[in-house]
Amino acid sequence: MRTKMSSRRALLTSCTLSAVPTLLFLIAFEKVSLFGVLILSILINWPIIRWLDDRQWYKEWKKD
Repeated sequence: MRTKMSSRRALLTSCTLSAVPTLLFLIAFEKVSLFGVLILSILINWPIIRWLDDRQWYKEWKKD
């Protein structure tokens, strides 16, 4: 059974999810549309969030 997300992981996840779109929007404001920023954010954030989730799952699996 999965445990609750640690506070450190929750903070890292929320920072990642909010920082990438903000930075992309600030850097490429005139070149990329908002829809483009959304797509780029998903493409960048998805592997990072999956990696964090897999690490958490592996730690819990190894404990058992």
